[in-house]
Amino acid sequence: MSQSFKRVYLLHGEESFLINRELERIEKGVIQPGFEEFNKFTYFGLDAKGVRILDQVTTRPMIGDPQLVILKNAHQFKDWEPLLSYVKKPVDFTILVIAHPEKKFDGRTAFYKQVQKLEKEGLAEIFEAKKLYDNKIPEWIVSEVKNRGMRISMKAATLMTEYLGNNIEGIVKELDKLEINLEKGSKEFTIDLIEKYVGQSRKFGVFELTKALSMGDKDRASHIANIMSHDPKNNPIFMLNGALYSYFSRVYRVHSLRDKSDFNVAKTLKIGHAFFAKEYVSAARVFNKAKCERAFGILYEYDLRSKGIHYFQDDEESMFRNLVSDILELV
Repeated sequence: MSQSFKRVYLLHGEESFLINRELERIEKGVIQPGFEEFNKFTYFGLDAKGVRILDQVTTRPMIGDPQLVILKNAHQFKDWEPLLSYVKKPVDFTILVIAHPEKKFDGRTAFYKQVQKLEKEGLAEIFEAKKLYDNKIPEWIVSEVKNRGMRISMKAATLMTEYLGNNIEGIVKELDKLEINLEKGSKEFTIDLIEKYVGQSRKFGVFELTKALSMGDKDRASHIANIMSHDPKNNPIFMLNGALYSYFSRVYRVHSLRDKSDFNVAKTLKIGHAFFAKEYVSAARVFNKAKCERAFGILYEYDLRSKGIHYFQDDEESMFRNLVSDILELV
């Protein structure tokens, strides 16, 4: 067996895209082109039987080592006992990959503990794809770009987050695009490059809307709201209302702080990086406490209106624009 691969891989966690990408990396590294039909065997959790997988992993391949045996959708798999017996003594001609998306593997189980033991012995690898929250995305982008042998500043990574949100798959695809469009000899994803190739194709979201509000930029906020309102499927009124309530709650809390430094605001609001605090400090200058309280009243009114309570229920597109318009009257 190739020294660069383990006998058992357990890929698990909430970020399914990262699990699929790691699985693809293993597949490409283990199986030579043209040998997939002979040395690659895939099972799916809902229908797979443990004894059949056990039979396959312990059967030496007819054409060359190693063989790759994959159990996909392992979060739906129930028959672990046969595989537990296998991971106690895995063979050297098989690479077994357990792909367990959507949630963490239960670390209390005998199977997990046995794989942990194999990992300590250098025979297994446990890969956890943790869910990345918004305030961790820029750091992840910096790390991802570094792994590609390139550079990106935290400011540029934050700009990508503004454009793309926490959609990891979308971010990776945009990084691929940026890599293709790098000037010859360049190793850095600059802000100009991101604005040119990512910014032009982006769809506006709540993050950009609140940023415009924080700057007091009524024209830009109105422009963003108008574009977002044309896509009610991806921008439903209840989502906007909830996001704006969270936004104004944070702005309101800033007013209660004696220390309004970026670091203290970030720590108090639990937003991870001081860079993001600047938006809320700026917003507190645009929306004083009284204006925040009036914003809460507007949001409550539109929450009732969206549910048809005490108000005639407008179409979502109109409500979306009118809600933002009423908020902008406070600027």
